[in-house]
Amino acid sequence: MNCMARNSAQGKGRGLLGGPCIDGACRKPGSMRMRWLGMVVMVGLAGAATPGACGAVATSQDASTRLAAELRSLGWIVFSSKTGRGDWDLFRMRPDGTEQEIYIDMPGFNEGGARFSPDGKRVLLYRLPVSDELQNNEYGTGELIIANADGSKPVVFGSGFCWATWSPDGSQIACLAPKGIQIVDVASRKIARELARKGIVSQLGWSPDGKWFTGTADHLGPFWNIARMNAGTGDIAAVSETDRYNCTPDWMPDSRRVVYARGIIPEKPGRAELWVATLDGQAPQPLYAEEGHHIYGACASPDMKYLLFTRHAADATRIELQDTTMAIIRWADTPMRGDDGESLRKRLPTARPGPRLDLGPGWEPCWTAVNLASAATISASAKPTK
Repeated sequence: MNCMARNSAQGKGRGLLGGPCIDGACRKPGSMRMRWLGMVVMVGLAGAATPGACGAVATSQDASTRLAAELRSLGWIVFSSKTGRGDWDLFRMRPDGTEQEIYIDMPGFNEGGARFSPDGKRVLLYRLPVSDELQNNEYGTGELIIANADGSKPVVFGSGFCWATWSPDGSQIACLAPKGIQIVDVASRKIARELARKGIVSQLGWSPDGKWFTGTADHLGPFWNIARMNAGTGDIAAVSETDRYNCTPDWMPDSRRVVYARGIIPEKPGRAELWVATLDGQAPQPLYAEEGHHIYGACASPDMKYLLFTRHAADATRIELQDTTMAIIRWADTPMRGDDGESLRKRLPTARPGPRLDLGPGWEPCWTAVNLASAATISASAKPTK
């Protein structure tokens, strides 16, 4: 198989931004990282506090502490972040930001886009040469790697499996090929069947119930839109608005909703925001927005009570560590404003401030219930095979 063409559209010794180095033995974040994390949590809540009011700041700190405590035992987050060597490796941590360790490290490559199989036994990811610039709309065209969930026994499938997504039983993956969506048997790597792509260009996702695909499409309107496709018949329709750029869709675990980045209208100001679309024809609804950051790459917690996403000071076409951080909010607090900007209050009058847990630098995170407590010691020395 050949992949379709790509879409057109720190110093040595330093580790994650503001944290300790992760070269050699220095791979475990320490107190510097946690002090930075705690400070950002309070900044993230500043919109909910009255300026200069000590009591309001204390209330914000209490709210963030409660949110972190809720999240502590709810599985693991795997994400990509830049190391002191200048490459991007995969890390794992608890949803409250603790127990952060290296997860998968392949020297000479950038790793990203980790996704766990529904049965929790394996993980897929992409690697690209360090010389390749990371881009939000292109990482899925790199070399596909499939490993055990703990990161051990990684196997290089190669560059012919673009934007791979797991089937519900984990025995197959769906990929974007030049002329179609190919359903591939993981064990044999043979194509089981194929559907026409019908304009889906990236960020393919297979619904947990197996009935639908979603993806970013360019044939359902003048700009990028969020598509849902019947996995059996190939029927396709837009679930997002079609008058603007939209991207980074991801299924909710109930297979009935898709969270995505609602982007801008060309030639008009604005930021990408976190929205949700349904399959039943209802109008998409806002979940979270900021005046100062674009919001991309969202996914839900396994219990659907929380939302994980990335915040970008600049557009996410080109990924920069200093511009890209991760955060979590409660679904129950949506629609939510991340700051108190006047335009947000006018456009989203029902949205309100709320607690947001900022997790520091990271890109393309995923949330899993798989126990990764021992993953770091296994995967750091794993060597890929073909």
